[in-house]
Amino acid sequence: MRYFWHFLTTASLIVVFIILFFSSSLSVKDKIFFTDDTGITEPTVTIADPVLGSPSAPVTIVNFGDYQCQGCAELENSLIALRSEYAEAVRIVWKDMPNTSQHVQALSAAVAAQCAGEQDKFWEYHSLLMANQDVLGPELYTEIATELELKDRPFTRCLEDQSTLPLVQRGFDEGLALGITATPTLYINGERYTGVMSIRDIRQLIDNLITQL
Repeated sequence: MRYFWHFLTTASLIVVFIILFFSSSLSVKDKIFFTDDTGITEPTVTIADPVLGSPSAPVTIVNFGDYQCQGCAELENSLIALRSEYAEAVRIVWKDMPNTSQHVQALSAAVAAQCAGEQDKFWEYHSLLMANQDVLGPELYTEIATELELKDRPFTRCLEDQSTLPLVQRGFDEGLALGITATPTLYINGERYTGVMSIRDIRQLIDNLITQL
């Protein structure tokens, strides 16, 4: 009987030790995760991000934007023109940064664009949202989906369930970690530029980067 109680006591101590060990590990992990998030200095490009252009392009433009931001729509026109001009040299990456406190449709528009992305039509949908940002809303989202011949039921279900919200949130969280407070904000090969840039200024940056290669 004495051996039984000795075994029970030992087993209890082992369990307590394991609980304390894992509690400590989780605490440390949380701190490391927090530090990593706030320590980034430039955005990353992953398979979760909408990308237009070749991965081998020498110039990458990461665009943190909002679908109800007028400056973002102005910049969009410049980026479209530059993509045509530098088809092989420029890659454009979109990151959602909806300002929900000022733009009531910014988040839902971002979710809708990502839903279109599930049917490989992100950029087409994205461009039409920017071109019609003064009438954003459920009716427009459906009209654009019809125009692009998206499959109706999957798109509607995605929109209703907000199943692409985590993708939007991912870009937004990255923007917060970078300290972004305004849209549009561009990162051109890692260098940050805030506000609407003229097409001439962006073209000059691209040309400088290309000549440095």
